[in-house]
Formats: sequence, structure tokens, C-alpha cells
Amino acid sequence: MLRQLPNPDNEPRYVTTSYQRQNENLFAVQTGIDTTNPYDDGTNVIVPIGGVVEVNGTMYSVTSKVELPKPDPDTAYWIAVVPSADGSAASFELVTRPGVWFPDRQGCYFTNNTQGHNNRRTLNWVSRGTLADMPSGNGGAYSRATKINRDIISLQRGWHFVRLESGAGGGDGGNGVGGIGGSAGNGGVANNRLAADMIFFADKPFYNIKVGGSGQNGMPGVVGGNLGTGTVRSGGGEESVFDGLSTGMVPPGNGGNGGNGGNGGGVGSNLGGRGSRAGNDGHINGGRAGTFFGGGGGGGLSSGGNDGSPVPGGSGGNGGQSQPEGSPGGSCNMWLLGN
Repeated sequence: MLRQLPNPDNEPRYVTTSYQRQNENLFAVQTGIDTTNPYDDGTNVIVPIGGVVEVNGTMYSVTSKVELPKPDPDTAYWIAVVPSADGSAASFELVTRPGVWFPDRQGCYFTNNTQGHNNRRTLNWVSRGTLADMPSGNGGAYSRATKINRDIISLQRGWHFVRLESGAGGGDGGNGVGGIGGSAGNGGVANNRLAADMIFFADKPFYNIKVGGSGQNGMPGVVGGNLGTGTVRSGGGEESVFDGLSTGMVPPGNGGNGGNGGNGGGVGSNLGGRGSRAGNDGHINGGRAGTFFGGGGGGGLSSGGNDGSPVPGGSGGNGGQSQPEGSPGGSCNMWLLGN
């Protein structure tokens, strides 16, 4: 329950004009004030007793504890202030979108009767959860889908939603096929990404953004002699970051194994290969561009020749590495919320 607090009337009556000026100053300072302290216990949104909020020039005090059940525990909710018909009191209601920020009123207000709330304020708070209506496509407030180590931007004041995707990586190399005429395994394809998103209120002068690069696809393995095979995994994807929110890094994929060598072709030869070595471990070289090298797949051991002599197996291919500066990578998209 909220009760209206009377505003100063700016009439001197039995006091001096100095008090009138004081009243005017106090009225100016109260614009946009919100000292409520809501919290989310997972099931309910709770507004404790004692806070004060200003709505369209009228001050309301929270005179009793308010509990608002969340229709969906996994959805993010804002709190709208709903004044009574005569304005002497107000109540709270959960909504799935915030109002638009108005600089002259220093608060977020609904317009055009959004969600049935025309010209009503939403508090400076949001519950845990995800947006009820997730945006799609490119962000209207900011959008970038190419690698950049640092971008500094300024955002319009108000509620925003940001979605990050890391650079692609983590593609495993294919296994080689052994035997006479064996083939090399395919290189790993960098197609795995990590994502992160966040709802936030933009009230800082600047924000830092990093969009991670993608690892290169692994190259096919090298055929061992005429027989064995090798493979290469893809490189790893760099993390994307917005103001402390990070997707994390996608590690390089696993290298494929080389195929077994074929049997020797000579009479009495028994020098055929039994197995292959595993792909090399990948590693990370954190240079300026942040390069990610995928490990090479193992070369298959080949068979003996006609005279029974061994033919060496081929070695695995080189590891993949990150795309150069400016190449396609992760992404960062932001949308301004409200109405």
C-alpha cells in the first residue's frame, strides 16, 4: 500500500518568502526520487515498508509490505505504480516491460497505454529472469558482428537488453581411414559458440565492448605414405565481453586420430601398421589479436612395401588459427527497452 505525501503549496501565508523558496527547492529535488527497495525471492517480488517514490509530481510512501506473486518465476518483471482514481493512494503491479525514460521527469513512464498503463511510472528495478518477449535480428541500440578488441560507446539513458555471442571454435577433426588407399580425416569446423545476455539500466557515460574472433577451420590431415591418415581440429573462439559480462572462450576442437596402416604387400611381410598416434594438443597464444591454434591430427602408420621394408606414416596437418583482425567473429547486439 502506498499513501500520498502532500506537496508544498508555495504559499507564504504566515511565513516569509524565504520559506517559500525553500519549498520550491524541495519540490524540485523530489522529482524522480525512488527510495524503494524491492527484491525477488524467486516466487514473489517484495517491496518492504518505508520507501518513497515520486509519480508525476506526487509523492507516495510505502506504508506496508507488499508481496507480488510472479506469474512465471523465470520471467523478468518491472513494478508499475498505479495511482488511485483520486490520487490519494497507489498500488504496485508487475509488468513485463519498463517505461520509457523521460529526462524532465527523471523516471521511466509508459506512453500510449502500453500494457494498460498510460502515463504510469515503473520503479528503478527489475526482477531476476529473462525477457518475456525476446528481441531478434540486429540490435537497434548497438550491433556488431565482426571482431574488435575494444569498442567504447555511449548509450541513451534507460533500460537495455544486451546479447553476446563468442567467436566460433571447438570443431573436432575427423578420424582418418586406414588401409591401402586410406584417406585423410576432414579438418574440424569452427561452429560452436557461447552466449550470454543481460538486462541493465544505462546510466554511465561510456561502456566497453569486445567482440571475439572465430578460430579457423582445421585443415584436412595428411595421408601417411600411401596408406595412413591424419586430421586437424579447428581453432578456438575468443570471448565477447560487455562491461564485465563475458561469454567465455570456446576451446579448440579435438584432433582426429590417424587411421591404421595397411598390411604389407610382399610375400611374408608382416610389417603392417597397428595403430596411429593421436592428434596434438591445441594451445593458445594470447597475442594482440589473440590467436588460437588447433592441434594436428595423427598420421597413420603405413604398411611395409613389397620387399617387407616399412614405409613411414605421414604426420598430422597444422593446427587451425584465429581469423585476422576484422574478420567475422562473435557478435554484440543491444536493444533499448521501454513501451
